[in-house]
Amino acid sequence: MKKWITTLITASALSVLGAPASSMAAAEPAWLLASAAPRFQSASAIVEGASGANVKSTLYVFMDPNCIFCHLVWKALQPYEAAGLQVHWIPMGFLKPDSAGKAAALLQSANRAALLRELEMHYSEKDESGGIAPLASIAPATQAQLDSNMKLFQALGFQGTPTLIYQGSGGRWADIDGLPKLGMLPGLLNLLAQPVTDPELQRYR
Repeated sequence: MKKWITTLITASALSVLGAPASSMAAAEPAWLLASAAPRFQSASAIVEGASGANVKSTLYVFMDPNCIFCHLVWKALQPYEAAGLQVHWIPMGFLKPDSAGKAAALLQSANRAALLRELEMHYSEKDESGGIAPLASIAPATQAQLDSNMKLFQALGFQGTPTLIYQGSGGRWADIDGLPKLGMLPGLLNLLAQPVTDPELQRYR
């Protein structure tokens, strides 16, 4: 399974990055069944960004702590979080031997959002490695959460990380995998365009 899903991660990320923004914007969204919403909304996750009355948009992202495209999505979303976006990061652990230990550390943390920020701020792009230490031993309850996230990911037919689930017209939910072009984010998030100044992200406009 690990080999299968790793191959699809690369393929899906490259397909999004290689497609013209105009053709992707015009494509019909990949709408999810209404019955899927309660399942991903209740998945074990790290919640980051706006809260309470400040939430203007909500996004769900399946991620692996060592996934470089997940890291780039995290960076691209930071200005939108400041503008009212709330992100539910749904961790899985399959990409590298220490992925599960890092995903478990996120879920077991007393401050999940703070540890996620540490993982991303200290991410090694050279090694494609999230910047926190993995747990040496994963509690059975946490392993059950990770297994449940993976089973949900597969049951929904997703093929690579990151997979973003966003709310489109009529309140319907749709998904897109890989790193979207930066110009697509306002439409996906239903928020005004925010300046994304990170030098590393400029090639993804």
